[in-house]
Formats: sequence, structure tokens, C-alpha cells
Amino acid sequence: MKKNLMTVLIMALVVVNVALSAIIMITLVPATKQANKLITDVCTAIDLELESGKVFNPNAIPVEETDVVSLTNNETMTFNLLDDPQGKSHYVVAKVSITLNKADSDYEEKAPLIAGREELLQEIVTNTFLKYSYNEVRTTDGQEKVRNEMLEQIQELFDSDFIVAVNISNANYQ
Repeated sequence: MKKNLMTVLIMALVVVNVALSAIIMITLVPATKQANKLITDVCTAIDLELESGKVFNPNAIPVEETDVVSLTNNETMTFNLLDDPQGKSHYVVAKVSITLNKADSDYEEKAPLIAGREELLQEIVTNTFLKYSYNEVRTTDGQEKVRNEMLEQIQELFDSDFIVAVNISNANYQ
């Protein structure tokens, strides 16, 4: 009789255990899925930020692995700046070039495409300068913002990050 009573007690405990396990699964699985989605989103954001760091650091690339292409045919060009609040026009006269990473996997395929797109690249430069005022482009931070905006647009045009920097030289602001 004792054996039967123990068997019934064990079976009751097994049924209670299964029922409680089912309740825990029903309540915890949705919360766990949400936590996993959040973790995946955070990891994705971190990967994107780490990936974007290499784009804006051309100094990490050895000089022998870079190539410089002039967007202004090695001549100074005049670009309009945003008019000041008094309506006065300002200009920047500068040479603009881009630095290419020859070690990038897209270099061999996409670098030859630059030769046919000088006008598009000059338009990007011109339109970017038109967004900034005289006072903004004269500061170091302003110049960096202009370069970064040009770089992003050019990289978007070629759908690649083999272009690692935009260089503005011999700049005169007026």
C-alpha cells in the first residue's frame, strides 16, 4: 500500500512540475525574445559604429597604399558659400582632391569610374560649400564638417568606402 501511495505522490509532483514549467515557458519566452531582439539591435549598432570609424581615419592607411585624385584638375576653383544675413556673398577658392585606399577590395573595380564622374564630384563639392557660411568654413570644426559631408556623399555615389578622405588645399576665403 505504501508503494502505491508513493507512486501516486510522485505522479502528482510530476504533473505539478510539468504544469509549472509550462506556465514559466508561457511567461518567460516573450520577454526573452524581446531581450534578444534588443541585444541584437545594440550589437548591430556597435558594429556599424566600428565599421564607420575606419572610413574617417585616412591616417591609419600607409602612404604607399593611397592614391590622390584631384577633383579640380590641380587648379584652384571658386566655390560660392552661403550668403550672410546681410545678403553679402562669400566665396572660397581652393583645390579639392580625394584620397583613395588602394588596398580596399573595391579599388580595382571602382577607381576607374572616377575618371568619368568629375562633374558629378565637382557638383557635390559645390553644393556642399553652398550649405555653409563664411564664418562656419573658416573654423577647423567647420572645415571638418564640410569634408565629412563631401566624403559621405561621394562614398554614397560610388557605394563604397574605398574613398577615405576629401582634401581641401590652398583655400582662400573671402
